[in-house]
Amino acid sequence: MLKTKKQELAIFLIIVGVAAFFRLYQLDTLRISSATVGILTVIGLYFLVKELFEWRLAAIASFLTATSFWHVNFSRMESAAIIIPFTLVYSFYLLGKGLKKASLPYFFVAGIFGGLGFYTNSLCVAPIITIFLFLNYWWYLKKDFSHDKYEYAKTKLLQGFVVFAFTIFIVALPLGIYFWQHQEELLARIPNSLTINNVVKTLGMFNFTGDWNPAHNTTGSTEFLGWLKHSQETTPSPMLPWPIGVFFAVGFINEFIHWLKRKHGHFSTAHTLLFAWFFVTLIPGFLSATAPDALLTIGALPVVMIFTARGIWWFFNKLSSWYGMRDTHSKHEAHAITALVMIIFLFSVGFMEYWRYFK
Repeated sequence: MLKTKKQELAIFLIIVGVAAFFRLYQLDTLRISSATVGILTVIGLYFLVKELFEWRLAAIASFLTATSFWHVNFSRMESAAIIIPFTLVYSFYLLGKGLKKASLPYFFVAGIFGGLGFYTNSLCVAPIITIFLFLNYWWYLKKDFSHDKYEYAKTKLLQGFVVFAFTIFIVALPLGIYFWQHQEELLARIPNSLTINNVVKTLGMFNFTGDWNPAHNTTGSTEFLGWLKHSQETTPSPMLPWPIGVFFAVGFINEFIHWLKRKHGHFSTAHTLLFAWFFVTLIPGFLSATAPDALLTIGALPVVMIFTARGIWWFFNKLSSWYGMRDTHSKHEAHAITALVMIIFLFSVGFMEYWRYFK
């Protein structure tokens, strides 16, 4: 157990170091604040995924975020957009802790993060995620708890969400007053171009064609391979490099099937959070005339990395099982070889993302 804890700490520190390098290397110190928010987001995502699942999945998801061109790019820009994944990650982490421990201080601090998120352009849809989470958790309590425990847990749940909602209201109130006095500015900020085409473009930006804005993306679907071939492409790269895009699709499909099975007679609360988070944070992109828009949809980035981590974990578990079934290999050897291959793969992806941003 002690050895595992030391391994976990070492891996966590490596991930934080990688995140700091990607965001601080050759950075203009006028931009240090957004880079710091980016690093803190990577740290927060680690603790969120560990809370939802386990530390090895947390390590994969946070490493992918640490090296992601999408996240690194906005972390190194003077853009308020980087606050969106930051506030979402910490708000949901603290909400999860509050639900598990039935502790009101967690709901209060989660509300502070949630309220701060309203000061960005595309987080006003986030309360929808909380509503889905609240309803699903209520259903879970009703299905799995006895009457006495249900009444107690229901009271704690209601108290927690009242504290959470009230805190958000107080923190966001100055902004609400400002927009009440400048309603024309509020209306100008609301995208209103919902079309099927925009929905398709937004959903396709992860694996096919990404943001066309050169400040948000690069051109060429295989930037590194394009350099090897001395070729130039003008099509915007997908927001995820192709290996990560494949594992994202695998993870998304697997988790969606798992969610629909309702193994305990109700939808998994963790999976309801993930899918509500994914689709709700894409709404600003669905409504944008500039779809696909990496800035307006950056709130989906952490959950995209969680789905990708689940896809990678599923694939390498299958690989380990296949390798271990051979008579000449022990189960321990299979796990060791699989872990080594996974580490090599992740660092290869990290190098690709480094090349994409810095070269």
